[in-house]
Amino acid sequence: MSLILQSLTFGLIIAFMVVGLVGIVIPVLPGMLLIWLSTLFFVIVSGFDALSGWAFAVITLIAFVTGTADFWLSSWGAQRSGASKRSLLLGFIGSIIGTLLLPLIGTIIGYGVGILLSEYQQHRDWRGAWQASLGGVAGWGLATAVQLGGAILIIIIFVWQVLT
Repeated sequence: MSLILQSLTFGLIIAFMVVGLVGIVIPVLPGMLLIWLSTLFFVIVSGFDALSGWAFAVITLIAFVTGTADFWLSSWGAQRSGASKRSLLLGFIGSIIGTLLLPLIGTIIGYGVGILLSEYQQHRDWRGAWQASLGGVAGWGLATAVQLGGAILIIIIFVWQVLT
C-alpha cells in the first residue's frame, strides 16, 4: 500500500476510533465494537505490515473483555447488592425498552427501573429494591469506565504499532 493511501486510511481509522470512544460514553453506538472493527479493517487493508499479529491478538482480547463488561459488571454490581437473576433479566429488558424510549440515557434508566420493579415485586421492600437497583447502575458505570480504559489502551497500542 502506498504511503499516502496508508496515511489516509490511518486517519480514517483514528476518526472511527474517536467515534467509538463517544459511543462508549453515550450508549447509542457500539463503541468498543466500532474500535475493534476499525482495527480489523486496517489489518485487512494493510495486512500485518503496520500492525503485528501479536498486537492485533492483544487488541482483540482487550476488546472482548472490556466490550462485554456491560454484561458482567452490571450483573455483578446488582447481585452484590442483592438482586436476583430474574431481576437482572428484567433489568436487561428494561434497558432495551429504555433505549427505545430515551436513546441517550434510557438504557441505564431502564436497567435500573427494571431491577427496582422486579426486586420490589418479589420482596415488597423498596429499600432493598432501591439498593439492588443502585448496585446494578453502579456496576454499569464501572463497566463504562473499564470500556473507556480498554478503548484508550487499544488506541495507544494501535497508534504505537502503526507509527513505529
